[in-house]
Amino acid sequence: MNNLEASAASLSGTPALPTEILSKVFLHCTDIDGSLTPANTIHVPLLLTKVCRSWRTIAIGTRFLWSRLYLSITPNATYQTALVSTWLARSGACPLKIYIMWNDPPFFMSHPVLDILVQHSHHWHSMYFFLPNTAYRSLSPIQGNLPLLAELSLGTHEPPPLTDAVIDAFSTAPNLRSLECVNLHPYTFSFPWAHLSHIPIMTVTVDDALDILRRAPRLASGSFICSDANDRDLVPARPPLPLRHIHLLDLAVLAPEWNTSVQARALFTCLTAPHLHSLRICNVTWPFGASLLPFLARVDALESLYLRKTALAEGDVLAVLELLPALKHLAVLSSSMFTMASDVLLERLTWRPPCLCPRTSSPVKKQTRKKLLAPRLETLEITLPDALNLAFVELLESRWSDSDAAGPGEEDGEEEGKEEGGDDGCTVPTRLRRVEVGANDEYDEEIMRRLEVLAQAGMTIIIGSTDVPLEDGLEYMSARYNKHRR
Repeated sequence: MNNLEASAASLSGTPALPTEILSKVFLHCTDIDGSLTPANTIHVPLLLTKVCRSWRTIAIGTRFLWSRLYLSITPNATYQTALVSTWLARSGACPLKIYIMWNDPPFFMSHPVLDILVQHSHHWHSMYFFLPNTAYRSLSPIQGNLPLLAELSLGTHEPPPLTDAVIDAFSTAPNLRSLECVNLHPYTFSFPWAHLSHIPIMTVTVDDALDILRRAPRLASGSFICSDANDRDLVPARPPLPLRHIHLLDLAVLAPEWNTSVQARALFTCLTAPHLHSLRICNVTWPFGASLLPFLARVDALESLYLRKTALAEGDVLAVLELLPALKHLAVLSSSMFTMASDVLLERLTWRPPCLCPRTSSPVKKQTRKKLLAPRLETLEITLPDALNLAFVELLESRWSDSDAAGPGEEDGEEEGKEEGGDDGCTVPTRLRRVEVGANDEYDEEIMRRLEVLAQAGMTIIIGSTDVPLEDGLEYMSARYNKHRR
């Protein structure tokens, strides 16, 4: 904030800028990272009104400056009521993007801030509520008055029982496309499911996830935190019916840390998503490999697969990759319970150029050579059970071949490989651009030298933590190497 205040003070003494330009500068000041925070939705707009009279006039007249708000409400906070009233009055008819948190007790069935927001529901566009479950009924007056609402996020500390009457506040929202429910069962409310195209997060059972996919036939992206009921061993009266979802492109099946034994088999058994591009499976520790393979066999061309701490053995992973020749992005992140990657997987991902016949100079097919997995792979995240080894380095080197200098998208190499035997290793793979690897801290000097050569050539290599950026492919890796060498 000090830097912004210094900049504001210096700008205030410069010749006047046109109102339109200064207004755009103000908006840029409040949208540095695109997120909603108290700083960029409250503190910065207020600061801009205190620099000088001219800035105050322009800031107040810049309606979009006041159309976003992040507020953590507390009971009996009259100043918050005045703040919200001021923001809504200054925003005019602008679509509203508002995040309301109510974390601290005591909790009541209503709040003055919510009452004010309800009066402006016809301007709601992107709304995020994290409220005590008893307060959601105070939003009932907005029913039928949500013409602009496109994004909605609802959350609570403790979900209400499903026996409560359904809240129909959001039942009529013709433009609602994105909906998430955090720790709150979606059937607590009535939603226009048929309109939805995006579910960022939804906490449900596996059966409910299937039901929601049926209710939302136009859904393109769905992320479900699945939590099975305690009566898992009971046999359902009727198994779920098969479901073919032609619009689903991205699917995430996640299990919470406190209940990883989620039975995801029913989801993969019943669902067919032929146009799926991306699949994420995280923390699911109840075996599901036997249902995953038929599910992927019904997918036309999956491009991204993310597996994290799942009940898949390395053999399952190999069988999965056999079905995914179009895969571009792969993450195989093992856990202490399940090792999904060893030298066997590394070897199957390593491209071995075919031997040439000395007489004809044509490739010699090797019947014992297995098909290269994921020939179009561009990014790889992987955890190894031990230290970085030769098999890992050879994998990376084989995917950065000079014969693939044309880079991804070139068809000549692929077509040539197909003509000369394709399935036995002749296809030149797409160049691997980015690798993130987790392994123990034992670094062999020769291995690190070869990795540095790849990094200098342009491959992004991150070792250890995926949170550490590798600026040019060298510094982070070299720093780790020099540290261990000393």
